[in-house]
Amino acid sequence: MLVVLALAAVAVLAGVVVVAMGGGGELAEFAPDVPPLDLPEAAQLGAADFMALQLPVSIVGYNTQSVDETLNRVVNALSERDTRIAVLEQRVAELLAGRLQARQELHAAPLGMPMIEHEPEEPAELPELPEPPSESFGDWDGGERSEVPDAKESR
Repeated sequence: MLVVLALAAVAVLAGVVVVAMGGGGELAEFAPDVPPLDLPEAAQLGAADFMALQLPVSIVGYNTQSVDETLNRVVNALSERDTRIAVLEQRVAELLAGRLQARQELHAAPLGMPMIEHEPEEPAELPELPEPPSESFGDWDGGERSEVPDAKESR
């Protein structure tokens, strides 16, 4: 009896070693139970997309695969935006530094050199305007003159 027990133990141990070394085959890969998430690419991902997102629920809570996929998309979108913002901020800083350097070079010109100022040219000849009519518009009331009582006289 002891011999049969020892042989069974050796057989179980050999089976475990074979399976551990990859000789037991692989598990089949199943199709996901939930449809893919309807999210745009990371570059077009916005807050409204996340507000409208409804993650699929399983028996024990949210579907882990869908949550992981969503979080990966969020991480990718945020990292792309952070990178783009950093590049744009660096470009703005370089442009401002270039402007500052150009301004300093302009003001640090040698004093012996005269500064050239551009004066606008006058037009060759101004056009003549027609003369205004002899009557003023305040006195004209459609051909009739109306008298407005003076404020001092009404008191």
